[in-house]
Amino acid sequence: MIRMRFLLLTGLFLSFILATYFVFVIFKYPYIGIIVKKADHQIVVDSVDPYGWASEQSIYRGDVIRLIDGRSPTKKPSVQHKEIISDAKKITIERGNQDVQYKIDNHQPVTGMIYYFLVPSVFFLVCFSLGCFLFKFLDKNKSIPVLILFLAVIAPVLLNISANSRIYNWSRYTVGIFMCISLVLLLHFLRNYYHSSSRLVSNHVLSFLYLGAGLVLINRVIAADYPLELFFVPVVFIILMISVFRLYYQTKNSEVKKSLQVLFTGIFLALMPFVTLYALPIVIFKDSIMPWEWTTPFLVFLPITTGYLALTYKMIDLSFIINRLHYYCLMSLMIMSVILTGTLAFDPGKLSGNIFRITRLALFVFTVILLFLYIKDYVEYRFRKIMFPKRQDFQMSLNRFWQWMKSEHKLANLAFILKREIENFLPAKEVTLVKVDQNGKAISLLDNTKVNVTHHSMTNECTERLQMDVHGFKINLYHDKSGTIFLYGRWKMRRKLNPDEKIWLETLLNYAQVVIENQDKAEDLIALLSLEKDRDLLPHTVKKAIFNISERERKQLSRDLHDTIIQELLALARDVDIKRAGCADPFVIDMLSEIREEILNNIKTLREIIHHLHPEFIHKMGLPLALNQLCLQVQKQSSFALHMHIDQHFTIFDRELEINMYRIVQELLNNAIKHSQAEHVSLILAEESTRYILLYDDDGIGIDKDVLKPQHHFSTMGWPGLNGRVAITGGQLNIDSLKTGNGRKGLHLEIVWPINRGL
Repeated sequence: MIRMRFLLLTGLFLSFILATYFVFVIFKYPYIGIIVKKADHQIVVDSVDPYGWASEQSIYRGDVIRLIDGRSPTKKPSVQHKEIISDAKKITIERGNQDVQYKIDNHQPVTGMIYYFLVPSVFFLVCFSLGCFLFKFLDKNKSIPVLILFLAVIAPVLLNISANSRIYNWSRYTVGIFMCISLVLLLHFLRNYYHSSSRLVSNHVLSFLYLGAGLVLINRVIAADYPLELFFVPVVFIILMISVFRLYYQTKNSEVKKSLQVLFTGIFLALMPFVTLYALPIVIFKDSIMPWEWTTPFLVFLPITTGYLALTYKMIDLSFIINRLHYYCLMSLMIMSVILTGTLAFDPGKLSGNIFRITRLALFVFTVILLFLYIKDYVEYRFRKIMFPKRQDFQMSLNRFWQWMKSEHKLANLAFILKREIENFLPAKEVTLVKVDQNGKAISLLDNTKVNVTHHSMTNECTERLQMDVHGFKINLYHDKSGTIFLYGRWKMRRKLNPDEKIWLETLLNYAQVVIENQDKAEDLIALLSLEKDRDLLPHTVKKAIFNISERERKQLSRDLHDTIIQELLALARDVDIKRAGCADPFVIDMLSEIREEILNNIKTLREIIHHLHPEFIHKMGLPLALNQLCLQVQKQSSFALHMHIDQHFTIFDRELEINMYRIVQELLNNAIKHSQAEHVSLILAEESTRYILLYDDDGIGIDKDVLKPQHHFSTMGWPGLNGRVAITGGQLNIDSLKTGNGRKGLHLEIVWPINRGL
């Protein structure tokens, strides 16, 4: 491992040294940008690179190169072997009968510096930084060393190409071998990375490709020609694509398939432009469709993709790009076709007959539109609150509706919430939730009044899909044997809903359907469980769910009593006060005062019932204080002496256990009041290091054994409810003193719960 680390560090160090040298060459030697050819035993200008020094001079195609640095251009090695002018200080051009001399300075166009320095430098920094970062993962993945070597080799490639176009020296040998061997190393890395799934390529193929990369180096040294490496790169690219594609269809692991999708996309985006737009056209047609400067920036996808694979999805998430790529490519292709057709129709002279210019324009438009679609999607996501405030309101409305329905279990409340939300966000009115029975009688669930269905100007048929017309909308939310629940509504104005409004309405109604269906199924389940003959056979989770439903029903009932009857009684008491203040008859005043006191007594009784149904204050004031308050209420109603002791440092953090403890104590005291005939009752609630203990003792008549046997029906009240609450909270119930004959043995009960303090 130490030797491997040393070799990898040496590779990264050499990569950095080479990159530093290439940057030095880029700044010392200008990129002239003149491509020449031989014509009639002369060297003439074939083309001028728009990103080089010559693009800002008066040098044109067809100009004859007379001298380069005072010597014949045929003696310049770069002209002989590469047909470009490099490493020159001055050139002499024959134009007409005159010689024009140009002194070459180091001034470069801005676009030239971007393509020939900035992009290669960024590519090097990405590869080099990733290679250094991967060092700490060497021990976690055996494929990492090959990946680091791949990054070290490919990192200076673009800088090498840029430097090679400025000076003719040994760097012309490295550019081809770096490009070829880096792709073979990429294939080697992928073979190691997916070794557990399947063999990506055989050892023979890999060895053959390494040998081919060596032949490319020999060709560069002997012939110094490009075509061999430009042929080798497409071959390796095709092997990569075929191997990844084959492995994708062979593997059944979904995670591996996802990584292969990322890999296929990354390699395709990185190498496809270079292979199809530069390398193959050079080999086949001796001319490229697109300059290499336009294709090489895509190589940055190689280090991003391989780093993404090596770090197991810890760097970036490419699923966003992959999931939308097919759709965005199709959209870009359609728009590109329209633009290209329009350009050829209105200005055919510029493009007709030049397939390369047409292809370049098409690819440029396609790439720009594709990038625009991704950027648009990202900008919309980042600034959605500013750009689409209404859409944000829709989302908040759905979240609010879902939160409300967690605690609401009545169709009347659902009808009210649906009416309010729909009428607030849509141009709708008279939104009504209606239940139609088998006889065709329609009742509004909002106010329980009869509804004339034909009043909504809708067709008689109604399906579970949202139906809309110029008058309004309707949908069948639920249907069972008892009848059908519809939602109707009318439009305030005749206009179509926009896509956001329609999606919001459909989502809201889907939520409503889920709520109604779940409520109906829960009621059916409770009815079915009530018929269960052996209560002990019920699953623990079912018992727990039923007790939770019972608590929610108690909470809903207590809330309804508080929000309706108590408020009406308070309003009635205020009316009595007003009548009493305006009355002069003492007899009437006394009678009104008695009525007022009776109303207040009823309010007090109702509040006690509400607290009994759902002691919401438990979670606010804690179980000890809630039990003390319960004992005070029991002492007022009972004839026995009640003694309660709770540990001073008693604490409980499990809200479910807390409410069930309260219910158990409540049931024990109710039993003592109604059945025990006791004179003394004692309650002790203690906390030990690993358990809670509840002790109950009375000197009453005890309890029959038959009462403690499993009942033929399920119940959340009485002794069945007490046993069930102990079971669902993981407690143990022990009763060691029962009624025997006519004796008064009392009742001695112990319940123990384990303490689960979590982490």
